[in-house]
Amino acid sequence: MDLANALREERKSAELQHLDKNFYQQVGVYLAGLGQELSQVEDPFSVEAQILQDTLKSEKNSVNKLLDQRVKKIVRRALRSARSASREETLLGMTEEEEEIYRQMLSAIASGRGAILAHVAHTERPLTGKKDIAREYEIVRLLDSVPLFVGVDGRNYLLGKDDVAVLPAVHARNLRNKKLASEVKIER
Repeated sequence: MDLANALREERKSAELQHLDKNFYQQVGVYLAGLGQELSQVEDPFSVEAQILQDTLKSEKNSVNKLLDQRVKKIVRRALRSARSASREETLLGMTEEEEEIYRQMLSAIASGRGAILAHVAHTERPLTGKKDIAREYEIVRLLDSVPLFVGVDGRNYLLGKDDVAVLPAVHARNLRNKKLASEVKIER
């Protein structure tokens, strides 16, 4: 098993590299074998024992660094999925343990975002009547698709390219500032 090479390949790519579903179990067996081999060496101060100790230490270090690299990528993927309306469930190349990390992260991020957005919606000044609607809401045309979001008015918005929508003014401004929407003027 070449853990240093697996780590090198993982560092080279922004995406997760494919690992077998039971990769970490295989690593455990491999490391246990090295430990067993080390315990059978008669002279713990021999060159052979030193090489085995160094190899075991190096391989454990590689596994920890590989895991750190992969967890960072899994967290980024879960964050992207939580922001996305589609909630992608593509778990290709992940081990069983990593799939569990991904699902837990996705669930935690999605529920946390929902709670925060719900709180923000309740702290926004409520509409006081139809006379304020022009000030509180704006009409925009979407220049690109936008992932599902909860507006300050508590409504869910899923907007596609070229949609024309009446949005709370704060969201309309944000979308325009990000060049995702343009203002629609209505002549009176």
